[in-house]
Formats: sequence, C-alpha cells, structure tokens
Amino acid sequence: MPSQAQKGTIIYASAGRQPHLAIQNSVRIGGDVSSASSTIVSREDFVRVDPRELIVGANARLDPRLDKEFVDSVRERGVLQAVTAYRDDEQRLVVLFGQRRTVAAVQVGRETVPVMVVDRPEAEVDRLGDQVTENDRRAALSTVDRVAAFEQMSMFGLSASQIAKRTGTRKAEVATALAVAKSKLATGAAKRYEFLDLRQAAVVAEFDGDKDACTQLIVAAKEGQGFDHLAQRLRDDRAEAAARAAKAAELHAAGLRIVAEPPRADPQVRELYRLVDTEGEALTEESHRECPGHAAFVGYSWYDVDITDEDGHAEDSEDQGPRTKRVRGLAPQFVCTDYVARGHGDRYRALETASQADKVAETDAEREAKRAERRDVIQANKDWTSATTVRREWLTGFLARRTAPKGAVAFLAASLAQPGLVLERGYDLAYELVQVDGPRPSWHRQSNAFTDLVGRVSEARAQMLALGLVLAAYEYPLREKSSWRDPNAGTVRYLSFLQECKYELAAIEQRACGETPDPAEQGTGSEG
Repeated sequence: MPSQAQKGTIIYASAGRQPHLAIQNSVRIGGDVSSASSTIVSREDFVRVDPRELIVGANARLDPRLDKEFVDSVRERGVLQAVTAYRDDEQRLVVLFGQRRTVAAVQVGRETVPVMVVDRPEAEVDRLGDQVTENDRRAALSTVDRVAAFEQMSMFGLSASQIAKRTGTRKAEVATALAVAKSKLATGAAKRYEFLDLRQAAVVAEFDGDKDACTQLIVAAKEGQGFDHLAQRLRDDRAEAAARAAKAAELHAAGLRIVAEPPRADPQVRELYRLVDTEGEALTEESHRECPGHAAFVGYSWYDVDITDEDGHAEDSEDQGPRTKRVRGLAPQFVCTDYVARGHGDRYRALETASQADKVAETDAEREAKRAERRDVIQANKDWTSATTVRREWLTGFLARRTAPKGAVAFLAASLAQPGLVLERGYDLAYELVQVDGPRPSWHRQSNAFTDLVGRVSEARAQMLALGLVLAAYEYPLREKSSWRDPNAGTVRYLSFLQECKYELAAIEQRACGETPDPAEQGTGSEG
C-alpha cells in the first residue's frame, strides 16, 4: 500500500488532541510516517524536503487561509522563504514556522521545499507562543515599498502580467502600482503618509499637479471616510472644466468672442433670449451677429437627440418617426455685452419692475439666504451625480459576489412586498450592473440573456442575480440629479441596505435619507 506521503497528504501532529482538521481532502491529522524518507541535499541545518513529508504540528493559525495569489506564487516561484522545522524523537521534521508555505507547496505539487532545521522548543506552549509572536511582529511591505519593487521589476523588462505572475499579485494591483511610480507626488505622499494604501496613492497620482485636490484627498484618507466620493467629485469637476474649456476653444476658433458667464443681475450683459430690437422683434444669434456686443459664454442647454440602439441605429416608432430624448449639454449661450448702449430692450423688464417692490422689501439677510439656497441646490445636484457614479461602480463589484450577504433574503422579501417597486423599470440597468452578456431589452425588443444566465449558475449565485434585479429597480429612479430632494421610504430602504453591506454613503446620500450630514463632508458650493 502506498504511504501517505506518496498519496500527497500532509501529516498533522496533535499534542494530546483528537484529529479534527481536514484540508481539501488531502490533509489530515495523525497518521504513521514511518515509511517516509527525506532527501537531504545540503548540510544538516538546511535541507530540501518533499513537503508531503513535513509534519504540521499544533499551530496558532487554525486555518492556513490560502488565497489564490499566494498559491499561484508558490506554483510559479516555489517557496522563497525556508520553512522552519525541528526534529522530533523519531527524527521527523515538524513545522514550526511555515504552515501556509507547506500546505501551498503540497497543493501545487512542488517536489521539494527549503527547510531550516532548528532546536526543538522546550515545551509545546513555547512553540505556540513563538508562532503568535512571529506572525504578529511580521511587517508587511508598505505601499511605497511595493511600488518601488514593481517599478524595479518593470525596469528589467517585465510586463504587468509577468510581474503579477511572478509575485502572485493581481494584475490590476501591479498596474496601479506602476501608475503610482510614474508620479513623484504620489510616491512622495505614500512615503510620507503611511496610511495611504496603493489604490488611494493611485488616485492621488491622478491629480498630480493639482495641489489643492491632492491635499483634500490625503486628508480624507487620513480621516478614513469619504475618500471615494471626494475623488469622484474632483474627477467630475475636472471633467466639466475641461469640457467647458474645449467648447470655448472650439467656439473661439470659429470666430466667436467668448466671455465669462455673467451674473443674473449684470447691468450691461443680457442673454439674447431676453432681448428685442428697436422694433420689438426678438433677437436671435443670426440677427444679432453683426452687433459689436455679440458674444457668448459656455453654459448648459437642453436639446433633443435621437435614441439609438446598441448598433448606433436610430430607433423609430411606427407612427411618429425617429424617437428622441431631451439631454442637457454644453452649448454657446449668446449674449450682448452692452445691450443698453446698443439700443436693445429687455422684454422681461416690465415683469421685473412689477416685482421690484417685493425685492426692496427684502432684507440683505433674506437676499443672501436665497443666494445660499441656490448655491446649495447647484452643489447638491453635482454631489448627487458624483455619488451615483461611485454607487453604481460599487454595485457592479458587489453584484459579482457568488453568495448573497447576510440580510439579503429579508431585504428581497420586504422589497417585493412593498407597493411601488417596478422591476421592469430597472431591467436595462440590471444588465449593466450584473454585466450580462447578450442584447439588452428595449422598448421594442425582448431579451432572454438574463434568464439564460440564471439557468447556468448555482442557486446561491441566482439569488445574487435576483438581488441585482431588485437593486436596479431601486437605483433606476435615482438617476436624476435632483433625486436627493425627495426623501422617501424606498430610497431610505435601498440606501440603508447598501450601507449595511459596507457601502459608504456620501453626505448627499445621507441627506436623501433625511439625515443632516456634517457640513464638512459636503462639497463646496458655487454659483456654477
């Protein structure tokens, strides 16, 4: 009969305990190893041994917790740090330090592992105490250490994939580290502020050159809250500024004079939609083009665009032709920079005059309160848009889980029992969040891709897919930037459940739940 070592088992010795542990059907406690023999290829204090012949004795770590990256590293590179072991009364090697390395080496079929042989501990309690100390006092690589190591490996010509394979690290993490390495500011911040993890350092690198943004991010990381939401708000603000600058440059290249957006009560500048000529005719961009005061600023407008399918083709309705939807985007807002001197009239002046008495009656404090309220609405709308981006990215990762979290079944039951939740509204979004392959449903086309996916997965995963449908139904109505202004039971139930699942609510999401967040957590308002 073949020995246990030949079968590929690890022998677990137990000091006065009954056998109680099995690892992947190949590890058990107890057993006779009299037929096993070690192949010593070096001097007595350093040997190379078949890992299946090592005995893993009583260990402070009950579960070796072998993650995929660690096992892949042992498969690719072997055991890099020698296992520490001592010889028992029968001259068998008993592992003192290196349980995880030993188990991983057996799993991947390594023929030998390096072992450092030391004196036998005087007592079993000393061995366990040493294991606790050895694990607790081991310092992991800091963020800046990991960045420097991956950068040096890349200098040897290794790609991110090759580095990931050699180190047992996820490729995405390696790519993130290499991105950080390219930013002196980010590497300096990671070195100075040890609380920055690799992902946070990479976000700081995104804003290299923007000192104020980097400072805000580092403070958020130190405080341990709001980092992701702050980062997204900064990204959105930067993207909007870049889009405005690009549109302004485009209009300037076309020969249009570009000015800053005027205050609402500017005494000289008026938007053309308010103005009429000397004969009372409304001014248009074309009729006003020759006026010396003709100019424009870049602002937002609503306009219609065709609705297209996944292939970019316009969707037509049977009786009305192409279907359209209203969208809001940057466009030139035409003005006259000195409308009174140019002989134009303000068609709304009479209305303003009629309400002048009410305005005069307002105190300075009341007028400032109204301006502050408007600034708050503008900023809150922006914050909600940013939070929606973060929330949906989080949902995509969350819904990739194989099993539902605690409380999910009760949440599903309560949601389906509540009136007003319309699953159909969130179907298209559910395809996106769950990342379903196949055509998405539209107003004129059904799709069975989601149903087919449910039929191919385990029951536990199918429960997550059902949860995805319900969460998408909650999420869909929150797409509007003003959704924060209407706290309701459904929104509170939805966001509270996400929070229970370890999603960090932004200040504006807390506000949507009827809470009053710390003002320091909210975005900085502006007239916008």
